[in-house]
Amino acid sequence: MRMHCERYDTAIEIKPMNGSVLLHGSEPSKLGDGTLYTGSLPSSFGRKSKRTRSYYRSHDSLDPSVDLTCFQLQEDMSKSVKPMGTTKTRAKRHQQPPPAPSGNGAALRVVCNICMWLLLLVLTGFTAWLYTKMKVIQADKDKLQSRVQSGSQQLEELQDRTRQLLTDREDLQNRINKGARDILQLQDSTQNLQTQLDNATAQLNRKDRALEGIQQGLASFGDCNRADDCNIRDCSDVKARNSLDGVYPIWPDNYTSALYVYCDMTTAGGGWTVVQRRQDGSVNFFRNWTAYKYGFGNLNGELWLGTQTLYTLLSQRLYKLRIDLEDWDGVRRYAEYDNITLGPESDNYRLTLGTYRGNAGDSMTGENGTMGIFTRNLNNMQFSTKDRDNDNSMNNKHCAQIYKGGWWYNDCYNANLNGRYYFNGRYSGNVQDGIEWFNFRGWFYSLRYVSMKIRPADFVPVV
Repeated sequence: MRMHCERYDTAIEIKPMNGSVLLHGSEPSKLGDGTLYTGSLPSSFGRKSKRTRSYYRSHDSLDPSVDLTCFQLQEDMSKSVKPMGTTKTRAKRHQQPPPAPSGNGAALRVVCNICMWLLLLVLTGFTAWLYTKMKVIQADKDKLQSRVQSGSQQLEELQDRTRQLLTDREDLQNRINKGARDILQLQDSTQNLQTQLDNATAQLNRKDRALEGIQQGLASFGDCNRADDCNIRDCSDVKARNSLDGVYPIWPDNYTSALYVYCDMTTAGGGWTVVQRRQDGSVNFFRNWTAYKYGFGNLNGELWLGTQTLYTLLSQRLYKLRIDLEDWDGVRRYAEYDNITLGPESDNYRLTLGTYRGNAGDSMTGENGTMGIFTRNLNNMQFSTKDRDNDNSMNNKHCAQIYKGGWWYNDCYNANLNGRYYFNGRYSGNVQDGIEWFNFRGWFYSLRYVSMKIRPADFVPVV
């Protein structure tokens, strides 16, 4: 490539035949002899790998103070470049040959080549080792993957078995619970049967004692077969012959055969004929007119002697009425009325009571001051049952239906001794249909024990 160079103030212009390229740098004219000046050419000059060129002074013998007129380009192709002078002075310039490579440099290059080959061999071996290691790792991975899949299947099987075991456990627990409930039911049934057996035994014992009492009573009567033989019309006549509580035969007026009644020989001097008793709820008192007329229950337990029988007894002479009450705390009260009469069935057994005395409060005639605003006087009222409404109520209500008993209601009551039997006293509901005596425990309190009994008004207890 032919070139020529000319001096400029701030640049060396290298003019190839196919164009010009500027190299900018320090002032070239101020460089001394032997001073190396290196610059980078733009991308348009030469090959990409040879963009950096070294420039040396053209005339080694020139004084460094002499301004440079030409730079010679050192090319790798070792071509001679003929510099050209300026238009004023043309001096023949000799091209300086490139320095010959030294022996140390060649040895160094050989060593570098050997090192490169050794490094290449090492890298090749390392790559082969990595590849082998990768294959081993891949094989181990495949084995582990297979084991994981197998473990997953075993885990699913274990989960299925666990779920089945849980289901079986739940079924077994349900069967155990059912068995426990059956056992509790059997225990309850056994306890109920035992209670019933105990009650039956107690009843048999009471009946034995009652039979023994009757036998003793009969023995005390001697040869009495008729009322006119012994004049035994009620328990006050029995008292003269026997002072034990129990069941005795009596012969009321116009009776041709004995009437068995329970005689209370201890309360307030004895001689009381029991006509009603509530003590354990064993007898249903919500009955019709016929049942109340002829009586029901047990002479030694809960009983209603019968309105017709009561009418017969009260027709013999003047009697007094005593009512004994007891709450669930064991507190006892009583109420007495100095005379009691009962009308015939044609008058629906109308009740008439005399003067009150006692400590329970007057809930029958309403004359006791503790009644306050309540004025339901049961005196002179007719008897009512669930199928006979004689309660003198307003608004057409049926007291016997509402309060579950036969009684002398008067729109409706302050005393309801034949109502429903509630355990433990206090109860709740829409109506107060229990065994109640308002002046004793008020509304919605069902008494534990009640007994109604009669005795001749002129009876004098034997001290």
